[in-house]
Amino acid sequence: MALANVARAFGSAAQHYDSRAALQQQVGDWLLAALPVAATQVLDIGCGTGHCLARVNAERRWGLDLSAAMLAQTAGKVPDAMLIQADAEQLPFAEGSLDLVVSNLAMQWCPNLQKALNEVARVLSLGGQATITLPLAGSLQELANAWGQGQGHLLTMPDEAAVKLAMPLGARLDVKEFVVHFADLKALRQSLKGVGAHHVPERAKGLTGKTQYHNFVAAMEAQRVALGLPLTYRVGLISWQNAFL
Repeated sequence: MALANVARAFGSAAQHYDSRAALQQQVGDWLLAALPVAATQVLDIGCGTGHCLARVNAERRWGLDLSAAMLAQTAGKVPDAMLIQADAEQLPFAEGSLDLVVSNLAMQWCPNLQKALNEVARVLSLGGQATITLPLAGSLQELANAWGQGQGHLLTMPDEAAVKLAMPLGARLDVKEFVVHFADLKALRQSLKGVGAHHVPERAKGLTGKTQYHNFVAAMEAQRVALGLPLTYRVGLISWQNAFL
């Protein structure tokens, strides 16, 4: 999806984003647990509504996002933050100017992940730390089982091998599974838009379409557990410290 379309999609969802972002909040807690106790200058790339940025202990906090509407939400939650509408592949910061860079479930939108990670490395100071999460291939298996591989126009998520090739020298990749449960398909669809699935099967028209959709609903319901309809995500956490020379 083009970055302009990404910005529009998240802008339209900004007002209700937090109520539909259970995965982002769970993964954000994992990210935050890996951070240093305090920092001087922190940048949150794809800061969204400021869930992570609000909880980072730093003297100066910067939030960057493609969506102006998301940044407006962050401004209300983190009033002391400096907010910038910009692209992760072209960070408007000087080389070595930040001692902490974080990003929670945002870099899957970057057309060139390696370029974005290189930008993070560029702006990190000596001894600075980067901690980045993103969804990996193998996520949303329940949807693939119900609708079929390649259906639903889901975002293509990078596999572990591709992520490792894109990572800076010395970076580490940890992988963890998260399972989120939903009361119904409507709630499931709303949540998916936050991590890159910009279209999930909806009620279809025509005899063939209706049959296919009903089969999809039945297959999803067959996977229901006591907590609701499950969706499983494989999430990678990329971390590294800019080594002292």
